[in-house]
This record gives sequence, structure tokens and C-alpha cells, in this order.
Amino acid sequence: MRMRWGVAAGLMVMMVGPAAAADKKKDDSAAILEQLVEMQKEIKALRDDVGQLRQAVADLGRPRTAPAGPPLPATVTLDNDPAMGSESATVAIVEFSEFQCPFCRRYHDQTMALIKQQYVDTGKVRYVFRDFPLEMHPQAKPAAIAANCAARQNAFWPMHDALFANQPRLGPALFEELAATLKLDVPAFKACLADPEIPKEVEADVAYGATVGGTGTPTFFIGRLKDGRISTPQRISGAQPMAAFAAAIDPLLK
Repeated sequence: MRMRWGVAAGLMVMMVGPAAAADKKKDDSAAILEQLVEMQKEIKALRDDVGQLRQAVADLGRPRTAPAGPPLPATVTLDNDPAMGSESATVAIVEFSEFQCPFCRRYHDQTMALIKQQYVDTGKVRYVFRDFPLEMHPQAKPAAIAANCAARQNAFWPMHDALFANQPRLGPALFEELAATLKLDVPAFKACLADPEIPKEVEADVAYGATVGGTGTPTFFIGRLKDGRISTPQRISGAQPMAAFAAAIDPLLK
């Protein structure tokens, strides 16, 4: 009986062995097929990347055309916004700007002092600042309100410089701190911050800036000045170097 059972078990092993081998072969084939499919996908992705690289290289050799900006307005008004320089100047710069924009700060730090020294302080150019706080900068409008409140105490430009110098700290605490540092009447300054008329003045500047083609900050309009407005203005966008402003201003002074 034991011999018969041993023979039967041996026969079962012999029968199972080929079946297991066949299953393993099927599994190996499926794995190889899956790898081939993945390799085909990778080859296609590589071909696409090579095609994009070839297109990029071809594009490098083609002349580029700068995107056209919005049409220039016929005139730009100075309004009653903060200004410096001679009222009898024949040329004016109107800047649409804000205090949280990093490019506005770069212009302030690198170029504005040169323009002031060469053109404004010499009486050649009237310089006007108009508010254009961008919605993406949550402290830009509050900072504009703070600057306008300083303007009510004849301290716009000192506040203007201080806000840029402290740009990372913009906020209510800084505004009051600067008011005290600049020796303003702090209670009057705080009352002004709560005055609903001040935000309206800022919003009016923003609305006007949009009508003359302002889309970003800083944006400058430069032209000959007459009757509180500049005619046939040129536009400079961004934190451009002094040379860009000189190229626009000098021909107007001749």
C-alpha cells in the first residue's frame, strides 16, 4: 500500500512540474511584453523631446518681435497728485506706481535719484507720482493711503522713500511708526487713515491709469508739459536704467 501511494505521489509531481513551468513561462513573457510597451512609450517621449529641442534651436535663429503694448494716449494729466520740480518746467514725467512692487522699489533705488538730480532739481522736469496699487499686492493700497495721508501734512516724499526702504514690513504698524519717525501729527495721521475719501483718491488714480494704458508697475509717461497735462507722451515700462529715461527726456528739452 505504501509503495502504491509513493508511486502515485511521484506521478503527481511529474504532472505538476510541466504545468508550473508553463505558467512561469507565461509570466515571463507577460513581463517582457510589459517592458517592451514601456520602452516604446519612453522612445516616443524621447522623440517628442528631441522634436521640441530642434524647434527651440530653430526659433533661436528667427528674429523676435516684442509684443505690442496698449495704444498711447493723446495726453496724460498731472491732476493734483504729489509732484516735485519746477512748476514752470516744460517736460514732465508721470509715474504710475505702488509701494509693494519689487520692480518699483528697484527703480526707486537705482534710477529715481539720478533723474531727480539731473532733471528735477535743475528745474527741467516736473515729476508726478500717481497711485496704481495692484490687486496681487495686499499691502499696496494701504501703503498708498498712508502716503496720501502723509501728503496732507506735506510729507509725501519722505513717506514715499520710507515705504520703499521698509517694503518687507509694509502694514499698519509700520505706517504709524513712520508717521512718528517723520514727526507727523500722529493722531491726525491715524484719523486720515480711517477717512473714506482717501481710498477714493487712490481708486481714482487706478481708474485713470487704466484708461491711459497702464497694465503694470512702474509705468511712466514722459512728454512736453502744458496746462497741467503732457501731450503725445512716450511710455516707459518697468524698472529701466537711467539711459532709457535720458533717451526720452533729452530730445524734449532741445
